[in-house]
Amino acid sequence: MELVDPHEIAIRLSRADLKVTPQRLTIYGELLERDDHPSPESLYHSVRDDLPKLSLATVYKTLDALEGAGLISQVSLPNDAKRYDANLEPHHHLVCTSCRKITDFNDKKFQSLELQHTESGFRAHSIQVQVLGLCELCQ
Repeated sequence: MELVDPHEIAIRLSRADLKVTPQRLTIYGELLERDDHPSPESLYHSVRDDLPKLSLATVYKTLDALEGAGLISQVSLPNDAKRYDANLEPHHHLVCTSCRKITDFNDKKFQSLELQHTESGFRAHSIQVQVLGLCELCQ
């Protein structure tokens, strides 16, 4: 994704009214640098060398705080662990049903979808499409 300066990460956390902690700096920084939509467990394994006393529970709490502050989003898949995305630009996902790889996907047809109100009164605030299939390696 993008390399973000730790100072910029601290500014983003502060603007979101989150306390700037080493755990939040490291976890959010790692998530900003990745585009593979990692699970909390994957993030934990990626950052534990930098934060040897870090617990998996702290990773979950940090991700919940970042999501609550609108800095990241959760990518939900049926029968799968929570996955997270720091890319907040409008986009969709290609999901491999075999290896569970998630890839960002942009298509003008999907970007132009509009659903403001349904017959039941439901009001959409955003639309995210998940295209299920097999990635090139799993075909």
